[in-house]
Amino acid sequence: MSSFILTPLPAGDVDAGAPRARRRAADERSPCRRCLRDAAPGEPLVLAPYDPFTIRSPYASEGPVFVHADGCEPFEAAPGALSEQIDGRVLSLRAYDGEAMMTDAEVVHGARFAERASSLLADERVAFVHAHFAGAGCFAFRVDRA
Repeated sequence: MSSFILTPLPAGDVDAGAPRARRRAADERSPCRRCLRDAAPGEPLVLAPYDPFTIRSPYASEGPVFVHADGCEPFEAAPGALSEQIDGRVLSLRAYDGEAMMTDAEVVHGARFAERASSLLADERVAFVHAHFAGAGCFAFRVDRA
């Protein structure tokens, strides 16, 4: 059994009606943060600000995320279940303690995600891990212990 579970949108759904939200058509690999699937090219998306932290800390901040404009089924979280968005991408994994203070961070290729996420969560100081797409730096999903 895996030691982690992926949690999309940990701080609640994206406010697609936010004043700064924008509708856009998906390009080659536009990742929806709700279903954790890559949208098909041309599919309507909303780009909106999102803060994934559930606890206030100096690291909390809004960043841009995409969600399907017409809604989608949320990612079905199950121990060890991986999102298609991991494969072929480079991710920044940021580990936080119970007060949302960063304890560790590393950049990994998607092929090493499961190994590295499990390793970070094995540290008893770590309460959760945020995964970000390393290139753009946008929040991808939260990683919790299963």
